[in-house]
Amino acid sequence: MVVFFYGGGWRKGEREKYEFVASALTDAGFRVVIPDYRLYPEVAFPEFMLDAAQAVAWAHDKQSLVVSSEPKIYLMGHSAGAHIASLLATDFSYLERQSLGPDAIAALVGLSGPYDFLPLKSGYLEQVFPESSRSTSQPINFVSGSTPATLLIHGRDDDVVEPGNSERFAEALRAEGVEVSVRLYDGTGHAAVAAALAPRLDFIADTLDDSIGFINKVSRSGNQ
Repeated sequence: MVVFFYGGGWRKGEREKYEFVASALTDAGFRVVIPDYRLYPEVAFPEFMLDAAQAVAWAHDKQSLVVSSEPKIYLMGHSAGAHIASLLATDFSYLERQSLGPDAIAALVGLSGPYDFLPLKSGYLEQVFPESSRSTSQPINFVSGSTPATLLIHGRDDDVVEPGNSERFAEALRAEGVEVSVRLYDGTGHAAVAAALAPRLDFIADTLDDSIGFINKVSRSGNQ
């Protein structure tokens, strides 16, 4: 089962707009959950992380009804959603509140994600991430040998989230012995990486094929 978190700068987005992601992944043979989560200004960090963890726990429970082995969740997200997915996969305190351990997450697929984005530039993000909790908002700060296998995809022409986020995150993962693959697409911007998940737009980038191939590889290697 894939749990996909959409982006939108932590302040906009709704699951109904990502039916194309669900369709593409279900056509590839996966069960898919695309949850909503509370957004700024209704909430700030870490409240939307609590929503995300509840969604993963719900998906885990549903998966347990249809598989005979211990259910495994594949976390996936784009932009702010990649941040949420990656923080769930590194800082296990959120899932532990839902009685889930690191073994519940089989792999992480991050698309155009901010994983190491401090210091903040002036603007609304200073309210999204209060100063007192900013250090705990960075997935790169929680990388460990327990972080699941990871695929990081980023467009080299991304002018919203600089590609160095994926490169630095990958370096930190490798230093802890985590299996990590990085795909940097030439001539591809921020939104295009996610748009390419739609089969009719797969000419933009290899996002869909790379993601499916990675998940299937992890599944085969772990019999998950």
